[in-house]
Amino acid sequence: MTYANGNPLIDAETTLVGWTNRSAIRNSERTYIAGDEVLLNTKLDAASRFSLVVSHPGAQGPVEVELQLAPVLRDGTTGSWLTAATVALPAEGGRVEAFISGRDIQLNVADLADVDLPAVCFAKALVTPETPEGMHVGLTATIPA
Repeated sequence: MTYANGNPLIDAETTLVGWTNRSAIRNSERTYIAGDEVLLNTKLDAASRFSLVVSHPGAQGPVEVELQLAPVLRDGTTGSWLTAATVALPAEGGRVEAFISGRDIQLNVADLADVDLPAVCFAKALVTPETPEGMHVGLTATIPA
């Protein structure tokens, strides 16, 4: 079977905060908490556009989420963390999506001599003041196949 008008893009989501089910590469359920460092399969600075998707069913007060990204250095360690986006949700809950251009990511000058671009493959979400029950923070990237 061939598709005449197929979409040449790959779309995937990575959970940064929240519960995930078993998958083909992980044989157990897992709950990610705010601040967990996640190694991504996609180099985000090679993505033309990716999204931070945040939702929660309700909380005691407004919730703010900061997406931080970091490059992998040549020795395999994590480079300097940078803030890529910050979003806020009201106490009533809801869902918000922030679009980010991978080409606009500016690495720390101190890291530039020790990276092979594209290099941004670490992400974490910081939630303040606290993570409400049922919150989900995901990161999606759309890149050419």
